[in-house]
Amino acid sequence: MKAVLLAAGLGSRLGTLTQQIPKALVDVADRPLLAYAVAFALEAGADDITVVGGFGFDQVAAEVTRLALPVRLVENRAFRDGNLISLTAARLFVEDADEFLLMNVDHIYRPAIARLAGAPAADVTAFIDTDRVLGADDMKVERNGAGRVRRIAKTLETWDAGYVGMTKVPRAAARRYWATVDAALAAEGRAIHVERVLARLADAGTPPACRDISGHGWLEVDLPEERDRADEAVRRGGWQLGRGELDGR
Repeated sequence: MKAVLLAAGLGSRLGTLTQQIPKALVDVADRPLLAYAVAFALEAGADDITVVGGFGFDQVAAEVTRLALPVRLVENRAFRDGNLISLTAARLFVEDADEFLLMNVDHIYRPAIARLAGAPAADVTAFIDTDRVLGADDMKVERNGAGRVRRIAKTLETWDAGYVGMTKVPRAAARRYWATVDAALAAEGRAIHVERVLARLADAGTPPACRDISGHGWLEVDLPEERDRADEAVRRGGWQLGRGELDGR
């Protein structure tokens, strides 16, 4: 399995935490978010990891070297566009993969979720949970009768799950997935995000599957108070992954 970690964003909603560094380097319990994401991808079984940097690219590169992270780092200079552009920067490296896992870098997942993420997928698969009370900025999912994505957007008025920032694409569905990426960019422009691909697949009659990680728990770091809660939670324990050199053990 290959993995793509989207780490190009400014993280402007983190305020002073990202005035001098990119979001990927924000510390939680003395480790940067990027290190947690890499450790999770490794634990899930990824043997080839592409990190797409953008804002503060040189800083990310220096941290990759300092921590000896086993990744390929590529640059998206158009990091102010939607993060679908970051995905296209990694396309060359994953287009022929048996399967690839797409991840946001601002999430920290419990170890048990790595086993769920590593299990093979038969179709494009969106990872969801039903644990959270979703707010205006959360990505919401409405599933169809078969448990697949009927609709996905932050603006949904009815939903039954939330998207947790991961998608898996197997080789059997890769051509359809990348064709939908191209169609989305052509029709909607460069400001869109990766979740629009899932939405367009659903609209086209090929709804993505859903894989439920409810009951395990994960952390999002999008706001200063979320970073503080994550820092406290990780320090309490239970978030360590198998690659101890990456998770601070």
